[in-house]
Amino acid sequence: MYLSKKTFGLISGSIGVLILTFFSIFNWGRGLGGTGAHADVYDDLFTLYWGLGTVIGIGVYSYFLWLLTTSTDEEVDEMVIGRDPVVRGDSKVAFAIALIITFFLLILSDATFDSIDFFEEPETNEDSFTVFVTGYQYYWEYHYPNGLNYTSSNGGPLRIPVDVPVVFEVSSGDVFHSFALPEHRIKIDALPSRANIGWILAEETGEYPIRCFELCGDYHSLMIGHLEVMEQEEFDAWYSGGMSS
Repeated sequence: MYLSKKTFGLISGSIGVLILTFFSIFNWGRGLGGTGAHADVYDDLFTLYWGLGTVIGIGVYSYFLWLLTTSTDEEVDEMVIGRDPVVRGDSKVAFAIALIITFFLLILSDATFDSIDFFEEPETNEDSFTVFVTGYQYYWEYHYPNGLNYTSSNGGPLRIPVDVPVVFEVSSGDVFHSFALPEHRIKIDALPSRANIGWILAEETGEYPIRCFELCGDYHSLMIGHLEVMEQEEFDAWYSGGMSS
């Protein structure tokens, strides 16, 4: 035995902390709230990453602890110039761990690329439309296909209907911004040089925050807007001019 009981206890305690950290962050992540298809995809991907990462971490730490706490009389840890270090452990176990990690990485890669495709390729239908969003210091401007145009500076929310895929074409009129809907797990960079495309499928009515996730100047923290998800009939009445902006 190479380690004292105190050292062994410290290492065992660190592994326990890792396990507790996993469960605390997992519960914290699941308790963030969120709504819509994008939130489901993002949260599932987060859970997969954290879950597989924790399994790998526990396996590696356990194997490392086993190597530290087991030995035979023939094994010597002292380094001697001119002598190769003693090879400890079972090479088959190490190879198996490498295969398992590779398998996990393949799973993560496949899930990640599927998520990227989901976020970047809008799943539209005949009811879908595009809202052009432009960021300025320090407000958002919204332009609808029917010519309706207004900004968040007067407190007006970005309005969309529930259960209808809506595309956002996002750009900037000055510096870099980032159009973010935290509760829907959506973030689209707003650049002055080109437009970026994102989309949303809101599944619940209500009002949700819009934030700028790019430090864009002195009053960046005040660049706040709201998304209002409306019933289809109510949205149609507003969109056709039956309600004020």
